[in-house]
Amino acid sequence: MPNKTQRFREKVLGFPNYFKHWIRDFKGSLTVLCILGLLSFPLLTTNSYFLGIFILAMIYSIYAASWDLLTGFTGKVSFGHAIFLGIAGYVTAELLKFYNFHWLSALFFGVLAAGLIGLGLGYITLRLKGPYLALGTLVIGIICQNIFALNPLKPILHGDEGISGLPALSSSTVVIYYIVLIFMIITLIVLIRITKLNIGTLFKSIRDDETGSEAAGINITKYKIIAFMISGLFAGLAGGLFAMFNRSVSPLIFQPLYSFYAIIIAALGGLATISGSALGAFLFVFLTAIFVDFAEISLLIFSIILIIIIRFASGGVLKPALERLKDLWDILLGR
Repeated sequence: MPNKTQRFREKVLGFPNYFKHWIRDFKGSLTVLCILGLLSFPLLTTNSYFLGIFILAMIYSIYAASWDLLTGFTGKVSFGHAIFLGIAGYVTAELLKFYNFHWLSALFFGVLAAGLIGLGLGYITLRLKGPYLALGTLVIGIICQNIFALNPLKPILHGDEGISGLPALSSSTVVIYYIVLIFMIITLIVLIRITKLNIGTLFKSIRDDETGSEAAGINITKYKIIAFMISGLFAGLAGGLFAMFNRSVSPLIFQPLYSFYAIIIAALGGLATISGSALGAFLFVFLTAIFVDFAEISLLIFSIILIIIIRFASGGVLKPALERLKDLWDILLGR
C-alpha cells in the first residue's frame, strides 16, 4: 500500500494532466471563461457604479453559497442566516473603527465570530427539525435585530444607528473589486470541494435520510453542528465584506429580508449546486439594478420575474442554462 508521501506525489504529478482534461471539458472551459470575464471587467470600465454592482453580486454569491451548503446539502433549512451576516459585520466594523485593526485582521475575527455563533446555533437548534428549525432561526434573527437596536445597550452595540464611517478597503474601487473577486473564487472552490469530500457525502446522507444515517452509525449531531459552523464561517465572510463595502453596519442587517435574500438567490441558481448561487446572485443583483428606477412597482415586477423563473425552472436556472450552452458548445465544435 502506498504511503502518504507517495500518494501526495502522485496527486501533485497527476494534477497537470487532470487540469488539462478538466479545462477541455465543457464545464471546465466555461468556468475559466467566466473567471477571465470577471478578471477583465475592470479593463472595460472603471465606473464605480457598475463595479459596485458586480462587487455586491460577488458578496451575495458567497452569502448564498454558504446557505446552500447548509440547506441544499445538509437539509437544514435556516430562515435566520442574516445572524451570521450581522455578527461578522458588527465585529469587523467594531475592530476597524474603534481599534484600528487592519481590514484583513478585522475580517478574520469577524469570520471567526460568525463561525462560533454557527457552532452555538447548531447546538441550540439541534433538536429542531423541518419548519420548526426554520422558524427557530428566524426568531433568533429577529431577537438579534432587537437586541442590537436597544437604547440601553447603545454604548456597547451602538443602537439604531449602528456603526458608520468605516475606513474604505481601498481608495480604488478596482482594487476592492479584485479583493472581493478573490474571496468569492476561493469560497466557491472550497465549498465545492467540501461537497465532494467524504464530509459532503455525509451531509447529503443526513439530508436524504436522517434516521437511516443515524442507524448506519453516522454521528448526525456532530455533522449537523459542523455544517452550521462551516456555513456560519462563509456567511460571516460575506458579512464582513458587506460591512466594509457599505462602510457601515446597523441592526437592519439582521432583518429577515437579508435571510430571504440568501434563499431567493440560491433557489434562482439551483439548490445543492454551490456554483448556482453565484449565477443566482448575479441575476438577482442585475435585476434589482435594472428596476431600481421603478421604485413604486419594482417589487411587483421583480416578484413576477421570480415566479416565472421558478415556474419554468423549478430546479433553478443553472441546469437549463448549462444544457443550452452545452448544445451550443457541441455545435461550435462540430460534434
